[in-house]
Amino acid sequence: MEKRTGRVAAEICGAVVGAGFASGKEIALFFSRFGVWSWAGIATAVAVVGTVCLGVMRCPGVAGMPLCWQGRVPGRLWTALFTGLMAATGGAMLAGAGEVAALLLPVRGAYWLGAAATLGLAWMLTGRKLKALPMVSRALILCLAAVVVLGAALPRREAALLHTASRAQLPAGLVCGACYGGFNVALACPAAADGAALTARQRRRCTGMVCLALGLLLGCGNLVLVRSPGLQGEALPFIRMLAPLGRAGYGLCGAALYLAALTTLAAALRGLKAHLGRGYAAGAAAVAVLSLGGLERMVARVYPLLGAGCLALLALAWWQNRTKP
Repeated sequence: MEKRTGRVAAEICGAVVGAGFASGKEIALFFSRFGVWSWAGIATAVAVVGTVCLGVMRCPGVAGMPLCWQGRVPGRLWTALFTGLMAATGGAMLAGAGEVAALLLPVRGAYWLGAAATLGLAWMLTGRKLKALPMVSRALILCLAAVVVLGAALPRREAALLHTASRAQLPAGLVCGACYGGFNVALACPAAADGAALTARQRRRCTGMVCLALGLLLGCGNLVLVRSPGLQGEALPFIRMLAPLGRAGYGLCGAALYLAALTTLAAALRGLKAHLGRGYAAGAAAVAVLSLGGLERMVARVYPLLGAGCLALLALAWWQNRTKP
């Protein structure tokens, strides 16, 4: 059972940090641009992820949706928002995997080859009999840890701009942190639902492991971007950050980005499978179509809206479960 606790925690972490961390663009957009208040946003995001994950583990349902909602308005709304989030995120991750393949593979048509191969691998990872996803998630966490540690060790090329943060930015920073936590924990709901089989103590331990890993990774990544604000304007800040390391840094970032796209795409497909049932293939096709929209557009426009909606419904589900006699 202890192994299962670690497996569930690894799957949750893979879904969360893959979608909202690996390129560094997400950290810059949701946290680092707020300067010193970015730390309050990170604390909010970690608190949201921990609270909702624990609530999903305690409340029987389908990928975070309480069973009592089935056939009712909240259930239909949750299915619509959740399916939209899974499809949009899956499309963004598939686009990201294609971009990584185009950067790393010196072959013609590398983008399409990489995207197709990633979709196939993610489809396999959603199978119940294949237990490789936790191992892939652990490899992702190790790669990301190496990226931020190396980034923190590199010399600063510019002065930090902490003094530009004003108190007026605090509310926006907290809202962005909550939205970040909301859309990420929604992605992790299918994995968190597996925690229903754990004991109360193991659920708390699993949640603590997730919060610790997410807090450390976000904290280190944010520290790097706050110290070097020029990176915040880059499309792929972490790759630009490790450029001085040459091929080694390029390869490490490429591996981290690819594993992130793969684990999050697998989480998205798993969520679609839980909600769509026989329509799962159509959901995967929608992911492929949405990938044509590109990664950056999804991160900037689609994530916050769908994330806020999913967070509101998850909070309602948590409250209803908490107030039950």
